[in-house]
Amino acid sequence: MSSITTQRMTGGEAAIATLAAHGIDTIFGIPGGHSLAIYDALARQQAIRHILGRHEQGLAFMADGYARASGRVGVLTTTSGPAVANLACAFGQATTDTSPVLAIASTVRSDLVGKNRGGLHDLSEGIEIMRPVCRHVRRCGNAGEIPTAIAEMLYLLQTERPGAAFIDIPCDLLGKDEVVEITAPLICKQKQGDQAALEEAARLLSKAERPLLWVGTGALNSGAAEEVAALAVKLGALVVPTTLGRSILPSDHLHVMMPDGALKTEVSEVTAAADVILAVGTMFKQEDTADWAANPGGRLIHIDIDPAELGRSFPPDIGIVADAKAALAALLPLIEREAPASPEWLARGKAAERERIDRRRVQGPLEMGLLDDLRAALPADGILACDRCNLGYWAYRCFPVTSPRTFFYPMGFGGLGGALPQAFGAKLACPEKAVVSVIGDGGFHFTGMELSVAVQEDIPVTIILCNNQAFGAIRAGQDRNFGGQRFGSDLWNPDYGKLAAAFGIQYARVTEAPEFKSALVEAIGSGELRIIELAMDLQDT
Repeated sequence: MSSITTQRMTGGEAAIATLAAHGIDTIFGIPGGHSLAIYDALARQQAIRHILGRHEQGLAFMADGYARASGRVGVLTTTSGPAVANLACAFGQATTDTSPVLAIASTVRSDLVGKNRGGLHDLSEGIEIMRPVCRHVRRCGNAGEIPTAIAEMLYLLQTERPGAAFIDIPCDLLGKDEVVEITAPLICKQKQGDQAALEEAARLLSKAERPLLWVGTGALNSGAAEEVAALAVKLGALVVPTTLGRSILPSDHLHVMMPDGALKTEVSEVTAAADVILAVGTMFKQEDTADWAANPGGRLIHIDIDPAELGRSFPPDIGIVADAKAALAALLPLIEREAPASPEWLARGKAAERERIDRRRVQGPLEMGLLDDLRAALPADGILACDRCNLGYWAYRCFPVTSPRTFFYPMGFGGLGGALPQAFGAKLACPEKAVVSVIGDGGFHFTGMELSVAVQEDIPVTIILCNNQAFGAIRAGQDRNFGGQRFGSDLWNPDYGKLAAAFGIQYARVTEAPEFKSALVEAIGSGELRIIELAMDLQDT
C-alpha cells in the first residue's frame, strides 16, 4: 500500500484522517465513553460532516440509505457493547440487500478483550455479534493497523460483493499516540471474468431466439446500466429486473418486463419460455422468484461477483465470477448476430406485463391509484424508500421506476423501520433530489424518534405514514390462514398530528385518495420536512 503521510497521532485521528483521504465526506455517529477519541478527532477537522443519530439501528439505516442513493460507502461510528448489538438488524439488511456500509466501533481495552471480566460495555467477544450480519469483520491489534484496516474494508466493499463491514478497535488504541502511516486509496480493479466462459456465453447468446436478461442489484451497484441496455438492444432481449435491480433501466423501457416477484404470473410464463437467460448480479431471492417457483427457463448463464451465488438456487450452464459492468463490457463485442431476436418476443413480454398490471388494477383500484399519484408527484429522479407496510407492498410489486438508485425496499432480511432513516441518509447523499419515505405505523414505532435527526440537521423529506392501526400483513395472514383469529396484530397509536407538532413538523391527515394526491404534491413541492398520515386500511397484496 502507498501512503499519504506518516506522522504521530492518536488512533482516533488516524481513523478520521484515513476516511478523509479516501473521500468519505459524511459519517453517521453516536458517541460513547469508549469512542471519545474519534469524536475529538472529528471536532478538529472540516472534511467530514458528522450526523448525530439517536439509536444505533436508525444510525445504520441512515448510512445504508446514503449508500443506496449514492453508490458510495456509507460510514458510521459508534461505541462498544450495546451500541454494537443495536447495529445488527440494519447491518443484516444492508448485507442481504448488497448495500456497502462500514462501521468503525470501539470495544473494551486491549487487556480486557475476550476476558469477560465484567468491564463496562463488555460481553466477551462482541465482535461475534457482527460476524453473521457482515461480509467482513476485523479487529485492530494496534493503532498502526487502523488506517490499513479501513483502507482494506473500503477496497473490499468496492471490488467484491458489497454489504456491511465492521472494524472493532480497543478503546485504548483510539486514544494512544503512535507513529502511523495514513494509507492512500487502493486502486480498484474490477474482475472481468474468465475469457473462455465469456466466449461460450457469447456463442449461446448469439444463437438465442428468445433471449432474456435477469438483472439484479450487482448490475446496479457496478453501474452497468449502459451495458445492460446495449446488450438488450443487440440481442432483442427482454430485461427482467429484480426488485432492488429495478432502477437499472426505466420501467417503461421497450425491453423491460417488470415481474410481480412474490407470485407466478404471465411474466413468469414468458421468463420460463426464454431459451437463453443471462442472469447478472442476482442471487435469485425468494421474493424475486415467487418462492423459487418462477424459475428461469432454457440455458442459464450466471454472472456474479460472489462465487457463492453461482448455483445456490439454480444451477447455471455457464457460471462467471466477475463484476457485472466489466463482464458485460467484455461480452458485448463477442456476440455475433445478424439481427436481434424477433420483435414478437418483446411484444410478448410487454403484453404479459400489461396483463399482470391490469389484473392488479382490478384487484386493487384504490391502491394502484395511490401508486399512480405517487409516481406522478415524485420527480423522475426522486427517491422512494419503502418499508414493509400496506402501500410498500404494492410498491414492491408494481411501482414503476425511472432512474437508477431511486427505489429502496427491505428484501431478504426484511426488517421493519428502515425506510424512515434510509430516506434521511438518501437525502443527505443526494440533496438535490426529492425523497419520499413510505412507512407503516408498526414500522414507525421502530425508528420514529430519528425524526429528531431530520429536524436537527434540516433534512427535508416527505414521510407517508400508513396508519391502519395494525401490523397489517400479519393481520391479513391471520385472516387468510387462521380463520380470522386475530391476536397480537392490532396497535394503539398516538395522535400523529400532535407528535408532528411536538417535533415542529408540518402534518396532514388524509382519509380519501383525492386528499392524498393534493397533500403529496404540496409536501414534495414545499422542499420541507413533512408528514402525511395516510389513514386508510389498504388491501394486503
